[in-house]
Amino acid sequence: MKKIFILLLFCSGQLYAQRTEIGVFGGVTNYLGDLSPVAFAPSETHWSAGLVYKYNVNWNFNWRGAITTGEITGADARNNLGQPFRIRRNLSFRTQIIEASLIGEFNILGWQGDRYQKNFTPFVEAGLGFFHFNPQAYYQGQWYNLQEIGTEGQGLSIYRNRPPYRLTQLCIPLGLGVKVRLSEHWSVTADCALRKTFTDYLDDVSTSFPDRAAMLAEKGQLALDLSDRSFEVVGDSMKQHFSKGQMRGDPSKKDWYFFPGITITYTIAHSRRWMELHGLNPDECPSLRGK
Repeated sequence: MKKIFILLLFCSGQLYAQRTEIGVFGGVTNYLGDLSPVAFAPSETHWSAGLVYKYNVNWNFNWRGAITTGEITGADARNNLGQPFRIRRNLSFRTQIIEASLIGEFNILGWQGDRYQKNFTPFVEAGLGFFHFNPQAYYQGQWYNLQEIGTEGQGLSIYRNRPPYRLTQLCIPLGLGVKVRLSEHWSVTADCALRKTFTDYLDDVSTSFPDRAAMLAEKGQLALDLSDRSFEVVGDSMKQHFSKGQMRGDPSKKDWYFFPGITITYTIAHSRRWMELHGLNPDECPSLRGK
């Protein structure tokens, strides 16, 4: 009686089990913002990796949960577009992105469900995520955390309207891709996913240059040097600091980052061998007859 109950439970849940996929992600990163004004700049491309869990709700929709990490960078020296302002501004950064996301995938041709399977489909995706970042700059042989320093006057007594920005933020993943089933259990997905953010500080650049005297008095010389790095530009005949209120970044445009890449997943389903090891007859389960 116990075996019959387990068999019935297993057979009714067999297709349900096939809805679950686990896998790994590998790809690249890039970012679009004040220090990299062109999307997918080759000089700012780095590796990314992640873990993936998928649940196939029906033949044309599934949820994907993922934890992904990768580095993004930007620098005026590499992305100045020949513009004198960018050359003189001379700012740069790096930050590691750690993201947790839940994304819905709509499979245009259908994929995997209770009574439907497809070996190939394009899809579109959208979801919600949270990410952590911490922009740093390299100066005189060391890396410095820029949010702590407040390079645009955050935390100064004369800038009450410039609080330190949060290092954990919300993002909206958007993208498209294709899926290919390699075998009963293995599948591969290629997608290009953009991340819309609600911060302009991935690169620590957004508004205007702060008051130099206030920066020096309240934060010291290091903060002043990291706020305005124009004096480091070789061949700059002006050798003149940016003035208080001059544009440092463009606050009207939020930053974006990208995680294009490949995901390999394994579909979890109990096999004929598993049932035999547990004393069950696979031939009594319609979903496993002949397997």
